[in-house]
Amino acid sequence: MTTPGLLRDRSRTGPTPQPSSGRLSRPSTALGAVLVLVTFVPTSRVSGTVAWALLGLAVLALLACAGLHAPRLRWSAPAVLLLAVGAAATLSTVQHGTLPDLLRGALTTVLLAGCCLLAAHCTPADRDVVVAVVIALALAQLAFAAASAFLGLPAPWGLLGEAGSVFGSNELLPAVGGRTTGTMAHPIPFGTLMAAAAALAATARRLRPVPRLVLTAACASGVLLSGSRSAALVLLAGLLAGLLWPGATRTGAAGRVVVLLAAGVAVLVSDVPAHPALTSLEGTGSLTHRLGALEAVGRLLGRPLPETLFGSGEGSLLTLYADGLLQRDGFFAVDNQLVTTFALSGLVGVLCLVAAVGVGLLRGDRSTRAGALVVVLMFASFDTLEWTSTAVLLAVLVALGAARAPDEDRPGPA
Repeated sequence: MTTPGLLRDRSRTGPTPQPSSGRLSRPSTALGAVLVLVTFVPTSRVSGTVAWALLGLAVLALLACAGLHAPRLRWSAPAVLLLAVGAAATLSTVQHGTLPDLLRGALTTVLLAGCCLLAAHCTPADRDVVVAVVIALALAQLAFAAASAFLGLPAPWGLLGEAGSVFGSNELLPAVGGRTTGTMAHPIPFGTLMAAAAALAATARRLRPVPRLVLTAACASGVLLSGSRSAALVLLAGLLAGLLWPGATRTGAAGRVVVLLAAGVAVLVSDVPAHPALTSLEGTGSLTHRLGALEAVGRLLGRPLPETLFGSGEGSLLTLYADGLLQRDGFFAVDNQLVTTFALSGLVGVLCLVAAVGVGLLRGDRSTRAGALVVVLMFASFDTLEWTSTAVLLAVLVALGAARAPDEDRPGPA
């Protein structure tokens, strides 16, 4: 007879094994399919009908997979908290939004919460599949970007159909002229994906040293093609964190000390603050606009109490701009995810988002934390959750393995 003590011990070993079903029913398959869909077809560049169909298809795929695994799924903290963020914005739509805004907010909330739910219960085998999908996606995007930058082929969803010349110049790689987008319709989502993939490749446990180095370098080159200085900076931070975070790689304590000392010497020798890519930011609209997002927080605090607590809702950004509560420089993108969340979901939404990210980074899979951290750090200069591709990438990476027992996360012997 099984004793209660044995039952308690078994409950600590994490989720029960996946049912012996085909690969098509695995959580990693559903997550990979959604990532491919939202990356190759940006909803911001397709007609309303197509965008609704794609969003509905992604939600249905996640719900079907969740239904197959319902007996073993439990709501993880990142999924619940991200659901709360979306719920606050969706329910507050009554303030300034429309019925389509409400429906879009509800579907997007279900999409991101579903990604979190499935990702949290991914096994190590599922984790490897998800990492492989993200890296493969990045390599495919790199091919499109290279064709645009070096062969002059128009990007499939590029801004105004221009090839390799969006936004005029590329401060990271001036020789190629402009900034590339892959198929993601904007250089920053493209740069975010490439930076996350580079960090995942650098810390992937299944890769041998040479393939790891090659894939990391390839994805990092995509960051250069994107021209996103934010993506380049967060990639460096993510790689450093991945090497220093205990358990994220097989680097021991002595190795982490060496990495930290080497990073310090590199910063001193290279004189990073004087690098042209950074000094060229001084006095630019790119920098002043992002600083303006921080200034807007004080004005947003002056909203009525319900909006301050729970936000002004989906579809309210243009109204907030018109009322002078956000930046006043004529550019209608906040470019700071925490400020955007405060505008749409209020203080409650910001606290839930920060908690979701914190719990995910602490409890999630250690080997993918560098990639997750890259996307999180982009909050400071990009509306990450306002682009479906980067929102799904965040939801998957932050929650990956968060429902597993910590012991399952430890790296095995080299």
